[in-house]
Amino acid sequence: MTICLFDLDGTLVDSTQPVLTALSAALDDLNLAPVTVEDLSFIIGPPLRATFVTLVAERGGNEATADRLLDAYRSGYRTTSIDLAVSYPGVPGLLDDLKGHTRLGVVTSKPAAYAIPILDALGFSSMMEVMEGPGVSETEAKPATLARALDRLGVVSNFASVYMIGDRYHDIEAGRSVGARTIGVTWGFGSREELAGAGTDFVVDTPDEISGIVLG
Repeated sequence: MTICLFDLDGTLVDSTQPVLTALSAALDDLNLAPVTVEDLSFIIGPPLRATFVTLVAERGGNEATADRLLDAYRSGYRTTSIDLAVSYPGVPGLLDDLKGHTRLGVVTSKPAAYAIPILDALGFSSMMEVMEGPGVSETEAKPATLARALDRLGVVSNFASVYMIGDRYHDIEAGRSVGARTIGVTWGFGSREELAGAGTDFVVDTPDEISGIVLG
């Protein structure tokens, strides 16, 4: 059976408001300059600590400051990510269409301890065979997270029956690293150009297009 593995932020979940709310509060606590919505395309997608090191360096801080920011951010995000959780239009219908015809899972750079409660809040967890993310204190490359998900699904060959679906180049590169097919979505935080540059097999503008590709 075909397997569809989804990124979380920017693909299933619109995390704009939760991230902006928690990060703005954390930056304010540390007396650092705020971020804007436009900054989120840089912030959301890669492993968070590396992004925060860059973010803090731009504001005159060091790695210790980045660690303090990360702790403050996660403290607030733990609740705002659930309270403000919202999926993109069309995503619930997409998952309903795929359920029963494909095996579903989530592969995210967000720590699993934060990702799973969001999926619970949106009613998506019961559809997923796997929900994989790094530990809270870990920085894990996305190919490693994807490989663990495939191992738990028992996939050791026929990777062409697997679709990795996401909004950033990290998702596409992870899928390609194991020989999976890839679908880049344009409603998240990456651009069409970014996805095409990463070598994605498909670029889609609506969730319905994913059903058409996967189910034919």
